[in-house]
Amino acid sequence: MLKLTIGQSRYLVWLLLLAHAGAMALLWPLALPAWGKAAIILAVIASLVFFLGHVALLRTPQAVLAIEIRESGEIAVRTRCGVWYDCRLSGDSFVSAWLTIMVLEQENRRAARYVVITPDNVDAGDFRRLRVWLRWAAQRVAKPG
Repeated sequence: MLKLTIGQSRYLVWLLLLAHAGAMALLWPLALPAWGKAAIILAVIASLVFFLGHVALLRTPQAVLAIEIRESGEIAVRTRCGVWYDCRLSGDSFVSAWLTIMVLEQENRRAARYVVITPDNVDAGDFRRLRVWLRWAAQRVAKPG
């Protein structure tokens, strides 16, 4: 069984800040009215606030703080509100050395649950074991995306 505790990520904070700043910077050369640019900038800022709180700083009630992968391949996640949910791994998950995104499907929930893991928000050994499991063992249990 593999248990991971997920913490806040400075890496994700910077990545989100840069991506959202880049999106806002792309608006300036466009021939849009000022009110249109302002509306889009507000939407980008709202996106930044949401993703900072949910993915990087883990402040929202549904932010995932722990993952447990059982020998059978079943996955459970614990949210900030303390509730454990059983999930299935989707084949849409992404694995690399610097970023892993687990796409988890949960019964009785329409939207998938995304867990973003970077080298600075989990133990290095656990991160390596998770990546190995996702690349090899998870192929047998993942539901095709």
